[in-house]
Amino acid sequence: MKIKNFIISFALLLGLIACEDKKLEPISASLGKPGKVTVNEKTELPGGVKIKYTIPNVEDILSVKAVYTLSNGKQMERDASFFVNTLEILGYNDTKQHSIDLYTINRAQEKSDPVTVTFTPLEPPLAGIQRSIDILACFGGAEYRWQNEHEYPINLEFFSNDSLGELKLQEIITSVMTESNRKLRGYDSLPRIFALVARDNYGNQTDTIKREIRPFWEERFDYKKMTVMRLNNDANFQNWEGTDYYLIDNDKSTFGHSPANSLPAPFTIDMGQVGQISRIVFFNRHFNNSYFSWGNPKDIEIYGRRERPSQSGDWSEWGEPIIVDQLRKPSGLPSGTDSDEDVAYAESGFTFDFPIDIEPLRYIRVKILSTQTGPTYTHPAEVMIYGQIEK
Repeated sequence: MKIKNFIISFALLLGLIACEDKKLEPISASLGKPGKVTVNEKTELPGGVKIKYTIPNVEDILSVKAVYTLSNGKQMERDASFFVNTLEILGYNDTKQHSIDLYTINRAQEKSDPVTVTFTPLEPPLAGIQRSIDILACFGGAEYRWQNEHEYPINLEFFSNDSLGELKLQEIITSVMTESNRKLRGYDSLPRIFALVARDNYGNQTDTIKREIRPFWEERFDYKKMTVMRLNNDANFQNWEGTDYYLIDNDKSTFGHSPANSLPAPFTIDMGQVGQISRIVFFNRHFNNSYFSWGNPKDIEIYGRRERPSQSGDWSEWGEPIIVDQLRKPSGLPSGTDSDEDVAYAESGFTFDFPIDIEPLRYIRVKILSTQTGPTYTHPAEVMIYGQIEK
């Protein structure tokens, strides 16, 4: 037993000696302090700068490092491989003069002397976004509008006040769209405060933009009173586990499904109620792990009338479309690739606002012109209708 304990102790001692001898060494031996980059060009950008440079012609250069401090005091570092000769630095939220120190790093992890680049960024994107923000009354809440000329990645935080008058965060979205809007709904027709803050990925933010708004009264039309009329020249949505009733059954997991070669595919809804429509919300079928695939609707037209239409479906009775639009993918990414913004947008529904002075209607006719990825059939999941119902 003593011999066994001695062997174990000796092995542990050898292990400790080995650990003490092991050192973290550079991946390559030093060839001396690396030379500096040569700055060839700088281009001042909104909120930043683009720097083009030449790396010393030495075999052991590994990367170029930029060290800088943003206008909000945040210290930053940015590395670029020796395979590239350009660095784009963003995140400044003013138009004051700033500087960036550039270093070359060799394989021995040695750093060159700095090369300092001074510049004055152009107006930061958040400044333009803040100027463009507007908040307007809409049915059931407030409509937020903004412009993002530079397609700058931003997070938008939407607020409204609670019963004590305190602003509370209601929703957050991420967007790079050039021009966009968002609506907060579900509020009574009483004056209240709505507000918006835009933030970027560098810790900068706009001022809090506030407006007192009195929303227009809005309610959802009762889906239990609705029917799909099946006019003579409407499409048949009774295919592949779909049925036309599923278009208005208050269940986003069910769907109507037209046959192949059925586009354009119209369907007609008798709301069973007359009222001024404020908006129609479409929900696409979640199919093949996407809301933007296969026969999900893309281009649509929406028509309306108050009087009962002829069973023939004569299009001359419907006049010009009220809405001609598209169930857009916000990111614009190709089919098969959906951003988080795309998914959130689809799950909240594709909203189509009616003109605020539209006459009261009872019948709605939707014509699906094209699909997200080209099939000649379509399978919408749900249609919801909102507005002011005549009592």
